Amino acid sequence: MHEQEVRGVDLRTYMRAMLRRKWLLLIPVLVGGVAGYLISISLSPVYEASSTVVMRSEEQLSEPLARLVGRSPHEEQLSRLQEKAKSTSFLVELVRALNMADDPGVQEWAEDMHEKDPAVSVEEYAEMRMVGFLETRIAVVRTSLNAFQVIVRDLDPDRAVLLAQHITNAFVGASNREQLEQIRSVHDFSVRQLVIYRQKLDEAEERLHEYQSSRITGRRIENPVNGANVGRVDVLISQAMVEGSDAQQRLDGWRTDLRNADSGAYTTLTGREFPELDSLVDQLAMLEREAAPALVMSASGPEISSLSVSIAEKKDQLRSAARSSAMVAAPGASQRAIDAFAEVRVASAEVEMIEARRSTLNRLMWNYTQGVASAPEEELELTRLTQEVESNRALYEAFLEQSAAGQINEALEAARAGGRFEVIEPPTRPLSPVAPDKIMIIGLSLLGGLVIGMGLILATEQGDSSFKSVEDVEAALGLTALATVPNADIFAEITKEAKKHRANNHRPTGGNPKLLRHLLRETPISFEFRRLTRKIARSGHGAPKSILVTSTNRGEGKTTTAASLAITLARHHAGTTVLVDCDLRKPRIHRVMEVDNTTGLSNALLRGNLEEGDVKATALPNLFVLPAGSDCDEPTRLVETFPDSRLMSELLSRYDHVIIDTAPNVAVPDALFVGARTDAVVLVVKAGVTPREVVTRGLELQRDERDNVIGVVVNDFEHVLPYYYDYKYYGYSRSSTEEARGERDA
Repeated sequence: MHEQEVRGVDLRTYMRAMLRRKWLLLIPVLVGGVAGYLISISLSPVYEASSTVVMRSEEQLSEPLARLVGRSPHEEQLSRLQEKAKSTSFLVELVRALNMADDPGVQEWAEDMHEKDPAVSVEEYAEMRMVGFLETRIAVVRTSLNAFQVIVRDLDPDRAVLLAQHITNAFVGASNREQLEQIRSVHDFSVRQLVIYRQKLDEAEERLHEYQSSRITGRRIENPVNGANVGRVDVLISQAMVEGSDAQQRLDGWRTDLRNADSGAYTTLTGREFPELDSLVDQLAMLEREAAPALVMSASGPEISSLSVSIAEKKDQLRSAARSSAMVAAPGASQRAIDAFAEVRVASAEVEMIEARRSTLNRLMWNYTQGVASAPEEELELTRLTQEVESNRALYEAFLEQSAAGQINEALEAARAGGRFEVIEPPTRPLSPVAPDKIMIIGLSLLGGLVIGMGLILATEQGDSSFKSVEDVEAALGLTALATVPNADIFAEITKEAKKHRANNHRPTGGNPKLLRHLLRETPISFEFRRLTRKIARSGHGAPKSILVTSTNRGEGKTTTAASLAITLARHHAGTTVLVDCDLRKPRIHRVMEVDNTTGLSNALLRGNLEEGDVKATALPNLFVLPAGSDCDEPTRLVETFPDSRLMSELLSRYDHVIIDTAPNVAVPDALFVGARTDAVVLVVKAGVTPREVVTRGLELQRDERDNVIGVVVNDFEHVLPYYYDYKYYGYSRSSTEEARGERDA
């Protein structure tokens, strides 16, 4: 549970990770910025020309014609215009009008495509190429309720203006022509409808006149439905429904025969209106309504027989009239098609007749159930015919009004004025390109680099198993963190000077190194190592006399830690201290402490005893250094003899504190041999670098020899105590003059 809390998502943890791995963040950002800049300068500039077009609507169409034409709102009209501007047909017309397909480059491309696919001509390929070119560079955008912009983008500003002008002119002209054609088509339609409704009105008036002449006044037809025959009425209604279904099937069958006989005649005949045939159908329906009350009283009789004869004669008349009308309407139709059309009209009449009978029976039944006497059939028929005449007359008069010469002329003029598209802002030559937006491209590139960098940091952090906190170190190793040493500038300066001395083959002999001078002053590093010595003194093993300082990998700061520990013990604790460099492979103590390395540990081990020149004095009176000495052939064998040698006994007897620096314990076993004979072992770990698996393995190896590891020193942990390491924050710093004077005195 504790480990989960330590490794949980923490904004401060990620901020520290980004600071620690800042190059993983900066490099993608820099690369993204450079890439964005190169892309922005490599893209060709794009220029934009636009024109504003408005649809004038000061004069409106008259209300009757507006209803007839069905003028749509501006929104719908402009939407249609937007679609038209992007349509292939409009763009093809534009390409042809401007001869854009004659461009040499386009013609060359079209010829190449024609060689690959000869099925399409060179001209068609050229037009296709230019249409595709225009589709990506033309836009129609609404700017208000009745205005819009035609926008054209191109690499050449002059060509952009030319395209915008031609597109606007062609677009406006085509749109106006389309509207005028629409008005003319409405006019033609109204004229045709005027003729039809004049004929319908005449026929309706004739039927009304005939009915009024033949009507017998004063005779009322009482409702024939009573309690004795109500069951018969139900049977007649059901029978009418069955007969209606059969009649509908016959109608569908004759329509199929007509379609199969002649599909062209079928389309022509079914798409036209035949008023004279409709009149005969209405008469048949009227006869069927007269027969319905008689059927209620009796299935046979003189009245039924008379009506049946009349119905049969009307059907024959309808069949004959249908054949005649078909021959006139479709002169090239076959006899089979003409006969089929006649049967279609008869079957259609039968459907209407049966429906008229059924509706009459239903009305009689409803009147019976409601206890109401039936209305006079003659009055009902008279009312129906009168309404039919009035309806046809109203429609005829409406079309007559709309089709009047003066009204149509007025409508056309109003359409020209009210539906005119006018250019109120012609296109002008653009002075600067609208694309590419270099600032946006560079900004997006920088943002992309930032996102990639943060992703790399997060991915690296997720895959990094090194220690990130003191709690993590203590929980994983089961050891106390004796010190957390920040990555101070002094360590970088020591490393830099050591490399410089090694490159120049310089052998310092003064024993007054920069690290010593730094630790003699009050600095965060000196404070931290004073805490380290106090914790070691209070460790469970007592105050150790000999301390081994090691690590699991190179570069973790064990040498500077051992040197700093020795300097702090010599200055702040009684007795003498000797710092021993037991890393015979890659010795560094002599460079850190700036002492001569001509003779040292290796020479003393080979001789079997210490001589006067082996141990080097330093600027601190009670601090001595035993460097590694000259190179040897078998360093491991030599180090293995050191813990039990006379030399080790002399060091322990001569000095109060023996601090030993050895090679990393995972790579070579030197630290294991020496650590088994020392009082305490201090393990140095570099935060955020060494994998915890390696550190755990090194600790296990050390404990297998002897369980005397007293704690861990964690390097590069400046973020553990942020304010402590900037102790000037608390006002305890000395002036730069005092610091310089203290350094000279040291």
